[in-house]
Amino acid sequence: MQDFYDSIKHLAAGQVYAIVAPVNAEYPTLVYTPIDQSNVASLDGPNQLRRSRVQVDAYARTLVACEQLQEQVLAALLASIKTVADVRMGLTDFDDESGTYRISVDFTYYR
Repeated sequence: MQDFYDSIKHLAAGQVYAIVAPVNAEYPTLVYTPIDQSNVASLDGPNQLRRSRVQVDAYARTLVACEQLQEQVLAALLASIKTVADVRMGLTDFDDESGTYRISVDFTYYR
């Protein structure tokens, strides 16, 4: 998972957190959550290839800022990891209490 973090840690002015952001986080913020990691088996049996799935939540004061941040995440992953196999938009919502938008996207990649 370190490779994933290293790919995106410079985004959102460094406001990138695993699983949950601190209460005092600044916006925009990224939160990534590992969903699944598994070894890939081939006809020859198990090998070193691993499939990882990570959910990334982008939080910002505007929907446009969230969309741009998720575009930056994808670009950073493609530049660094280069084996992004699947990208799925999961959720877009607005939190009235904090006045923030959230866009969740799932990324699947191989290492």
